[in-house]
Parts: sequence; structure tokens; C-alpha cells
Amino acid sequence: MYGFTLAEVLVTLGIIGVVAALTIPAVITNYQKHETLSRLKKAYSIVQQAIKLSEVENESVANWDNNLNGHAFFEKYIKKYVQYTQEITPAELWSMAPRKLLNGSNYGGTTYASGSSSASNFILSDGSMITLNFVTTDGIWVGIDTNGIKKPNQIGKDTFLFLFSPKHGLQPLGGDGTPDAWSYGTYSRESIMGSGSNRCSKTGTGYWCSALIMNDQWEIAKDYPW
Repeated sequence: MYGFTLAEVLVTLGIIGVVAALTIPAVITNYQKHETLSRLKKAYSIVQQAIKLSEVENESVANWDNNLNGHAFFEKYIKKYVQYTQEITPAELWSMAPRKLLNGSNYGGTTYASGSSSASNFILSDGSMITLNFVTTDGIWVGIDTNGIKKPNQIGKDTFLFLFSPKHGLQPLGGDGTPDAWSYGTYSRESIMGSGSNRCSKTGTGYWCSALIMNDQWEIAKDYPW
């Protein structure tokens, strides 16, 4: 009977450690991507379904009032048609979970601004959070945070932006119906990842990341700036 020498055991353990160090981070990252994508699709579907149910009682979205602030829009058109566990004021949200952009800078936009007293933030039963805020007369900005107030609270990582307008419905921010200041114009995967301050890049705001994911057939691709 022959056993392993101490040196052989140590070498084997060392190899196992190296392999684990190389593979475990990738496994964790893939899990995070899968979980984020699953929650994003679910929350997006919940908002879409609420809009469709609301149309039964409130007529077509083409006739909806597009001058309401986020809270008034929630109360009139959405509240009855979603199951949520909690509402959070903008000031409370900013205190508990301030946002960051994908490039790491502090969030300075209006969708999650602490002073946006007219915004509505509500937590779904799975912990995701929907934010509705009136930014321009073009429509209601919709934010989806896939894990609510839990970190990282970062655009493009767990927070994704959309725009709802009576003319175009619920669209990823930058797409149809988006005001020129935030629009990417004609869709190009290369441009929304590489051009403009709102690009989906680690050097951009990440505003257009929801558009990238949707146009990649609801996938977080290998070159996504995770």
C-alpha cells in the first residue's frame, strides 16, 4: 500500500486552490447576472401587465394623462393592478439607498433624486422596486431596481431605466419616445456601448443598459460591462 507524501498532498491542494480561485469568481458572476436578468424581466412584465389591466378600466394608454407626476400616475393608473408590500418616499430611499452611475460616480439624475417629492417608489413581493417619476412631458420615467434597497444600487448593475409614454408604451430609456437629451437615436449596439455620456459602459452613466439587454434578446452578453 502506498500513500501520498505530504509534498504530494500540498501540491494537490495548491492546484485545487488555484483552480477554485480561477473558477469561483466566474461562477458567482454568472449567478449574479442570471439572478439580475430574471428579476428584471419579471418586474418589467409586472409593469407591462399592470398597464394592460389598467387600460380595461382607463381606456387605451393613448388617452392617458401625460402631465401627471410619478405619484399621481401611480395612484391613478397603476396602484390597483400591482401587488406591492411597501411604499418608500424619495427622501427615505435616498437616505437608505443612494444611487451610483455605472461609471461609479454619484447619481445626479432626477428619477431617484431625493428632492423629487412627486416620485413613487414601491417594493414588490420579491423585493424588487419600481420607481415612477415625471421628468418631462414626454412621459413617466420608470426605474427598476432588481433587489430593492440592497446594494449596489447602481445603474446598469441592479438598477435599470425605462420610459413610459402614451404613444410608445414602456420602452428602454434611450429608445422610442425618449427626449433628445437622453436618446441614442437609431439603435446601434456599438453606439450605445461606445458613444455618448449615457452609454452602457464602465465609463458611461449606464442609462442605456436596459436597451442593450432588451435588444440582446433579454440577455446579459459576455461583453456587457458587468
